[in-house]
Amino acid sequence: MRVMLTALLVGCAAPAAAQTPSSMGGTGSPANCAAAMGALPKSWEGLAYAVSGDTLAGVGLKPRIRLWGIRAPEMANEPGVPAMRARAALEDMLVSGEHRILCRMSGWDRTCAAVAQCTVTVSWPTGSAAQPHDLALRVIEDGFAYGFELGSPPEWDKDASAKIAHFEAISRQARKGLWPDWLGERAP
Repeated sequence: MRVMLTALLVGCAAPAAAQTPSSMGGTGSPANCAAAMGALPKSWEGLAYAVSGDTLAGVGLKPRIRLWGIRAPEMANEPGVPAMRARAALEDMLVSGEHRILCRMSGWDRTCAAVAQCTVTVSWPTGSAAQPHDLALRVIEDGFAYGFELGSPPEWDKDASAKIAHFEAISRQARKGLWPDWLGERAP
């Protein structure tokens, strides 16, 4: 079962052909990504929209932003209901913060997307104080992503891997979001 689940989950993570470094003339190395996309800022704040369940397009930002530590079904590779649900879940979180996010960049991925931890600040209608929410943790907690490449957490958040793994386990056990599909409990 574990091997089958791993194979299924790895299939969710394949990059879109239109976004591969080879199609941009690069290899996905930091130098090639910087040459193609410009210098990677340490942080970025602005308006963003969901491209998939783990990827954002920032208004005025050339590279796409991939949320650190998670993978979700990609619209380009896996068009269908799971990818649409994952993208919609992330977009709903962005809407709750009026699409305003703050990201701390940790590097480049193999598709020359900026890998980052991003937060959205949500104001609740009850009048309570606005609270920042880590987008990756929320997506994984809701069951629309799984942990990915957790071996090297960002230097400013050494507990990031443990948090992602913790929320993934809770979500999987509760069969939230896409977990019933991923575990083969119902047809995709």
